Amino acid sequence: MSYIQDILSEYTRMRDNGLETKAALQALRPHIESLDQTQRAELAALIRTWESRPSASAPPPAAPVETGDSEPRKHAVIRPIARPAEPEPAPPSGVPTQPMPDINWVKCPHCGKPNQQHEVFCYACGQLLEPIKGGGATKHFADTSSDVSSEYFGPDSVLALRVRGSSEVFEVRPQTADHEIVIGRSSSGSAITPDIDLTSKQAADLGVSRMHVALRYEPDQNAILVSDLGSANGTYIGGQRLLPKEIRVLRHGDELRLGKLMMIISFRHPGKPAG
Repeated sequence: MSYIQDILSEYTRMRDNGLETKAALQALRPHIESLDQTQRAELAALIRTWESRPSASAPPPAAPVETGDSEPRKHAVIRPIARPAEPEPAPPSGVPTQPMPDINWVKCPHCGKPNQQHEVFCYACGQLLEPIKGGGATKHFADTSSDVSSEYFGPDSVLALRVRGSSEVFEVRPQTADHEIVIGRSSSGSAITPDIDLTSKQAADLGVSRMHVALRYEPDQNAILVSDLGSANGTYIGGQRLLPKEIRVLRHGDELRLGKLMMIISFRHPGKPAG
């Protein structure tokens, strides 16, 4: 499988499992940006084709009824008599009519060609048009009004993740990363590898997806946010499952479960005096 097909496969998996377009692209952003211009344009075309496919839930057309004739005979269809369309009432005097909204255009930072504002890829060169800040429109933040100290994760903090039953600790600083930190597992034949690779922890046997969850730092909240990437076996915090579009705050001491693999979360604050 080519690198482009590998990225497309992960994208369609996440979309099929409920992730929004921008959330899936955010998780895949480092891999997309490693492509050259021609490859990005090819990937963009493949994604647009996939997104514009007919709905899988649409019923198939009715099959013709076989008769003894040489040609199949179709069902007779009774159609209601069409009524003439009634003219829309004119607006009351003095009330202005609502104009059609203008189309907003943005210029591609790579090639300079104009694109409609809602587009994610440039139609001309395949460049990602904007940094994708969040994972989706729907956000479910945990209540941060109490026990703020246990949730605080500042610019100098370190996120530590320890797999239960193991002494190995994965330490990362999402606040310094230029993309979301993806936790998952690598697999043979795939060019996509997560930032935190749990393959050596029997991740495949424990139901961890290749791209399972994403972590990012939210400076306004001084917190680490976690979201599921449409994993096959789910993501749980303290036994509560995350929905594909849900974003939760990750706290010091939380138990983060990916499938059946349990991780213990802790925050370190280098240089902070004990007490």
